[in-house]
Amino acid sequence: MEDANPLQAKETEVALNRNSNRFFSGITSQKKIKHLEHQLRNIVKPLLEKARPGDYHHTLRSVAYGKLLLIYEDGDPEIVLPALYLHDIGWSKVDFRDFIAAPTFAMKRQSPSLDAHMKYGAVMARDILRKIGFKAPSIDLISLIISIHDYPEKVFDMKDPSATLVVEADRLDRFGPAGRKRIKTVFGLENHQQDKILALTKGMEGLVDKWFRTKTAKSLAIKMGTKNGLLSAPI
Repeated sequence: MEDANPLQAKETEVALNRNSNRFFSGITSQKKIKHLEHQLRNIVKPLLEKARPGDYHHTLRSVAYGKLLLIYEDGDPEIVLPALYLHDIGWSKVDFRDFIAAPTFAMKRQSPSLDAHMKYGAVMARDILRKIGFKAPSIDLISLIISIHDYPEKVFDMKDPSATLVVEADRLDRFGPAGRKRIKTVFGLENHQQDKILALTKGMEGLVDKWFRTKTAKSLAIKMGTKNGLLSAPI
C-alpha cells in the first residue's frame, strides 16, 4: 500500500507542531477545518478508488504538502485544502487508458483524458462544494483551479496565492518518497522495467523552476528530489 503521509521527516513534524497556530489563524477554528476534511475524505475516497491506481493516496499526500506550504506561505486553507481533496476526482469519470499508455510526460500532457478529467472534476467539485455549504465565490475559484490544475503555467497566470499552493502541493508528490512509485504507477510499469523508470526520473531535472513559485515549495522539491534520487545533487 502507498504511504498516504509523506511528511515523516522529524524536522517537518516539528515545523508543523510549532507553526500550527499560523496555519489555523486564517480560518474560524481547528474544529471547522477538521470537520471539512472529514466530509471531503468521505466524499472523495469512493470516487478516487475508481480513478487511476494510487490516486486516493496521492490526494492525501498532496493535502499534507498543502498544509505544510500553508504554514510558510500565503494562502487560504478553505480554498487550498478543498481544491486538493477534489483536484483528481474527474479521473473517476473518464477512460484514462490513453494517459497510462502515453510513454512520456510530454505525451501524457497531450492525452485527451487529461483535459477531460479536469473538466469533469471542476463540474463535480461545484456540486460537492455546493452541497456541503460553500458559497459562490469560493466555489468559482476552486472549480477554476481544478479545471486547469495540470497546466501550472495557466494557474500561475492567475496570480492567486491559494491557486499557486494547490499546484505546488500536487507537484511536490512527484519529488517525495512516493515519487518513483508514482511514476511507475502512472506509466503502467513493472518492477523489472527499471531502465524505463530511471529514464523517466531523469526527466524531472529542470522542472523545479517550471512547477514551483514559492521559496518553500522550491526548497522542499530540491531537498526531497535529491534525497529520493529524482534530482542530481547540487554542485
